[in-house]
Amino acid sequence: MTIRRPSPVPRTQDTASGVGDTASGVGDTTRRGRGVVLALVLAVVVSLGAAGTFGVLWWSERGQDAQRGEVLALAERLAVDVTTYDYRKIEENFDRVVAQSTDKWAEVYRDERSEQLAKVIVEGKATSEGTVRDAGIAELSEDRAVIVAFVDQTITNVHTPQPRIDRNRMRLVLRKIDGEWLLDRYDLA
Repeated sequence: MTIRRPSPVPRTQDTASGVGDTASGVGDTTRRGRGVVLALVLAVVVSLGAAGTFGVLWWSERGQDAQRGEVLALAERLAVDVTTYDYRKIEENFDRVVAQSTDKWAEVYRDERSEQLAKVIVEGKATSEGTVRDAGIAELSEDRAVIVAFVDQTITNVHTPQPRIDRNRMRLVLRKIDGEWLLDRYDLA
């Protein structure tokens, strides 16, 4: 006695002769083949889109890293320029800072107080050498940067002939004007 078990796939035609199985098998194979091709095409499109997105993000991050490096290097140089002076060349020292400043900050830097400060430096025969110990970017946008720097300032003058080290914390604000980063202000903390 032969027991026939029901097929897991419903039959749509009389399959006693086997005719229906062949015809429906070809149609299923064609549909499955198209589905696989469609899935592969979709996977390739999604992969290319993801690769493009990650490539753009990587390129953008690389550009930001370059900008961060440029801004940080400039800020460190400005911190040194601001804290380095020699009574014999005080005007050169001030001019160097002004040349790297926005018009607004150059005006503030060259006001009456700077003339008084220059007079004190010359009369006291003061010299100072700034050294940046550490610096970091606190804020950065397309046209504005805020940098915090730790600067040692080695100072000598007629009252303290032995060098004295002042440890300063500086906050420098830079602005990008016409494609160039310039000092917009600085504060000692």
